Amino acid sequence: MNAKGEMIISGTILLVACSLYFHVAAAFSQYKHHDLVGPALWPKIILFIVIILSGSLFIKNAFIFFKTQKLAQEVASPLEKEGAFMLGLVIILTLLYSLGLPYTGFLFSIICFQFFVLLILKVKKIPILIFYPLGLTLLIYMIFIKFLNITVPRGTGIFLTFSRLFY
Repeated sequence: MNAKGEMIISGTILLVACSLYFHVAAAFSQYKHHDLVGPALWPKIILFIVIILSGSLFIKNAFIFFKTQKLAQEVASPLEKEGAFMLGLVIILTLLYSLGLPYTGFLFSIICFQFFVLLILKVKKIPILIFYPLGLTLLIYMIFIKFLNITVPRGTGIFLTFSRLFY
């Protein structure tokens, strides 16, 4: 797939996601004292701007893509096939991470997720495979859990016990 096709897909995804978020923002409760300016005003403004921009991006790139599209299909190189396979694996891993997060907890699942993504990306240096997930997890832990006091899933069973050691 060429760059314009990728831009069409990413523009479509952005357009759909922002439209869904706009719908969610519309469901925010309104305050009686501030009927015009409620908690949904700022998200609605930002999302409306992003929807307009992503829609124009989609239309522009779709027009250029269909205008310049060749009749003969391009043959994908082995590098493109390998990249698509790696992307598919990362998407599957992300779905598994999202589904398993409530059960395994933040600390265990984020370290495993990062480790396996590095394996998929064919990182072969052992220190990077070990210290990168640990360091990034420590950074996320310090910023979100300690500094911003944001709660993250602790997991169940043994994962809950492990999480209680840290937060």
